[in-house]
Amino acid sequence: MKLISGLKEISNNYSHFIFDVWGVLHDGNSAYPNVVDALQFLRDEGKEICMLSNAPRRANKVAEMLNKFGVTSEFYDFILTSGEATFLDLKKNQDENYKNFGKNYFYVGPDKDLDLLDGLDYVRVESAAKADFLVNTGFENEDSTVKEKLPYIIEAKKHNLPMICVNPDLIVVRQNGQEMICAGALAHEYEKMSGEVFYYGKPFLAVYKMTLETFGNPQKNKIIAIGDGLETDIKGANSFGIDSILVTGGILAKQLNIEFWQNADEKKLAEICDKYHASPQFVISNLKI
Repeated sequence: MKLISGLKEISNNYSHFIFDVWGVLHDGNSAYPNVVDALQFLRDEGKEICMLSNAPRRANKVAEMLNKFGVTSEFYDFILTSGEATFLDLKKNQDENYKNFGKNYFYVGPDKDLDLLDGLDYVRVESAAKADFLVNTGFENEDSTVKEKLPYIIEAKKHNLPMICVNPDLIVVRQNGQEMICAGALAHEYEKMSGEVFYYGKPFLAVYKMTLETFGNPQKNKIIAIGDGLETDIKGANSFGIDSILVTGGILAKQLNIEFWQNADEKKLAEICDKYHASPQFVISNLKI
């Protein structure tokens, strides 16, 4: 791992950049400082940019959110979310006469993500007993816990429903250090019950293959991924065979005992990377030129 002070140090080596969203560009409330300047720098250099997010919603909704934070469409070529990947795969399933998943689904998640499958011919049912599969998009509130959702997944397991997890993240973090639980945590509980889980998003290779194809299949040595999650962003990049930059001021800031703008202790960071078996080529405190 090499600590860098800004993207300028490595930008000449890459033509295509894959950005995580929450924890790198924003914290759910506002954009991190320097984000727009950093993206503008890359665009001025002619770089192609994908926003690759584990958000459990369609790409157009993430675009609307980014626009509010000043990250407008001029700063990227396309957005791919785990929600979008789920939608596309379930559309394919529908087109193939529901060969992998049935038509009826039981939903666990916030109301804001209920529209995930709008436009497809699936039926949301009100009980696991009537469902063919379970769609998990996460939690309603910032202080939600896994415990409040346990009755739903216990019921789903009684009927051996396969779970579609639309966000493999376990937590996301605000700039102030507040942690919020994500759908991946519920999926892990379901797996502990021997429930079957299908994950969409990072670190799973399907989203990287979709990203590569949408970029136009550039050489992998010209692509770099930037993210704050070792288990998702960095491990996914490692598995796909592309370089990566770990942003330490996001999800890891609390573990490293730093503010988002501070550099991490190299020894402590190395220990955490070893723990998760994830190896970034570069490390940066927060996104900046």
